[in-house]
Amino acid sequence: MTEPDPVAALAAQLEELRGQWARSQGEIGALRERLEASSGQVVMFRLEVKHLREDLAEAVEKRRLKPPPAPWWVVDEATGRELLAALREWVDQHLRRHYPGYLARLPRCWPAHGEAIWELSTICAEWERIYADEENRNLEAALTWHDRWLPDALTRLANALGKCDETGCVLGRAR
Repeated sequence: MTEPDPVAALAAQLEELRGQWARSQGEIGALRERLEASSGQVVMFRLEVKHLREDLAEAVEKRRLKPPPAPWWVVDEATGRELLAALREWVDQHLRRHYPGYLARLPRCWPAHGEAIWELSTICAEWERIYADEENRNLEAALTWHDRWLPDALTRLANALGKCDETGCVLGRAR
């Protein structure tokens, strides 16, 4: 019997290793392509996250600049006057202009009544939340504001201020 040729065995092993090396080079190339493609996606994702972070910071800053309804129990007198002046302007320039029929029930003495200040500043804040940000206006919230919040607030105010009329304010009569 003849012994196997060691050179032929090494040649066979070498051929097998060349085949494995060629396959691994192909696999490495495919992995490199996937890495490059996903790296581009990661860069785009990071850029999108950066933009979202900037948008969020801007939205938070807008929210800080436009505070929620005044916490009337903690504002000092000067701040209260400023906030009430802004609220009066919103009521006169916006509500009375756009909803004159609704506002016919609201007596002109409303700023003398705490419940009116609370109600109107709250619906003003909700109106600003819905309409102030042009990019994020919410139709459902707008419909709820018109269907529920404004009419309910005005009904409560009409009940609370019902004894005030053009002859005078109930608070002035009580004094």
